[in-house]
Amino acid sequence: MNRIRAVIFDMDGVLIDSEIVYLNYQYEVLHRKYPWITRKSLFPLVGISGEEGKKYLAEVLKRNIEDPEFQQELRDLYLGCQVYYPDILRPQVQEVLVKLKNMGFQIALASSSSLENITTVLKQCEIREYFDVIVSGEQFERSKPDPEIYQYTMHKLSRKKEECLIIEDSTYGIQAANRAGVRVVALKDQRFGFDQSSADLLIEDFGKIPSIAMCGGELIKAAFFDIDGTLAEEKTHYIPESLYTALENLSSNGIRTFLSTGRHPLEVVQENLIADLEFDGGIYINGQLCEYHGDTISCVQISKQSLKALKDFLQQYSRSCIFFEENQMYTNLIDERIIEEQARIGTKVPEVKDIEHLEDRTILQVIPFITEEEEQVLMEAMPDCELFRWGKSVVDVNCRVCGKDAGMKAICKALAIRPEETICFGDAQNDLRIIEKAGIGVAMGSAPDYVKKVADYVTGTVREDGIYKALVHFGLICEKKKEGLCKQKRE
Repeated sequence: MNRIRAVIFDMDGVLIDSEIVYLNYQYEVLHRKYPWITRKSLFPLVGISGEEGKKYLAEVLKRNIEDPEFQQELRDLYLGCQVYYPDILRPQVQEVLVKLKNMGFQIALASSSSLENITTVLKQCEIREYFDVIVSGEQFERSKPDPEIYQYTMHKLSRKKEECLIIEDSTYGIQAANRAGVRVVALKDQRFGFDQSSADLLIEDFGKIPSIAMCGGELIKAAFFDIDGTLAEEKTHYIPESLYTALENLSSNGIRTFLSTGRHPLEVVQENLIADLEFDGGIYINGQLCEYHGDTISCVQISKQSLKALKDFLQQYSRSCIFFEENQMYTNLIDERIIEEQARIGTKVPEVKDIEHLEDRTILQVIPFITEEEEQVLMEAMPDCELFRWGKSVVDVNCRVCGKDAGMKAICKALAIRPEETICFGDAQNDLRIIEKAGIGVAMGSAPDYVKKVADYVTGTVREDGIYKALVHFGLICEKKKEGLCKQKRE
């Protein structure tokens, strides 16, 4: 996935809802003298420079562009529309600009308007400080849809086209972005007959721009959540009230939600690990088992050879181990290690079962309670497997071809989306690859430094409402205080 480094905004119709104001004023003034014109006949003015607009008006009003009287008429027309721009500034503009800056993006403005008008808008709205580069269409001979304004802006930013994202609304602006070879997001607007079909994304919510920029110009369509230390606090299984609000809002925004855990689905239910939180499916057992709406879409078992080697190791060293089949889990014996490690995460020790014919069973994952020295011996005997350590004396062992990242890939395939269109939350070693490969990878505040290092964003802990705050940060949900937009806490 290409990482976006700079976001380039058009101004009229994007930052400010000015186009309808200008058009209505121009129609009211011109219709008195030129009664044959209609509002629709003025639509082509939207998105082009003042000079190009004058040429168009001369044509539609059947006047000579060189006529001094007509030139004065046009000057009066353009100067006569007095607007207090903060009144028509989009509500989320400043919030989005602040987020983009805090996320490390360069921000530019490339507008067909005059530099004088741009300066007035930015000053009145008090947003000048957020822009690294400001470019006016009056600097060029040709206006949008010519790509020169965007090519020049990228040059001033010292960015390649694949590192940029353009935010537009008009037909001409979108075409200019297309011709510049830059990914373009269009704000949906059906008032002016725009053709927005060539935009890469069409959005209605301005607040989604930060998450789109972070995801290489993609919309987030699915969210994945680890359980222990992410959705719920380890051992206590505490779940913050904000999580209910967050998941409900994700669902209402069309974003599907999935568990992403090393645990068995039976364990999740029996231990009541996620209370009454609702998900569309899950990655279980570190990717060995994946489900979507109750259907199994992927199931990978450990080879007979590795199971035979594991059984020999456990018998030789007298070590405990938990075994996961698709519909049951059990241990071979109970010792101090299994009691201690299971108590640490607030989970019961499963029942004991004989493993004499282990290699003949369909085993999806094993959890041997072994030290770092012992793991080296075991892994040499199980070369087609890999492990994830999550305690002093315990590891998860899975097929090497699996992992949470492989589970995410399987679910994305079932949803007909790409990993770049996902956000993933985690806090441990087994979350590393899924955090790296997601469109947005988020590490919880309790995660070790090596997990935080690969994440796109580090949020708070479970107790600090980490998930909720990260989703708000990326504009994927709204804040609770905005009662008109958010669902409220559960009664």
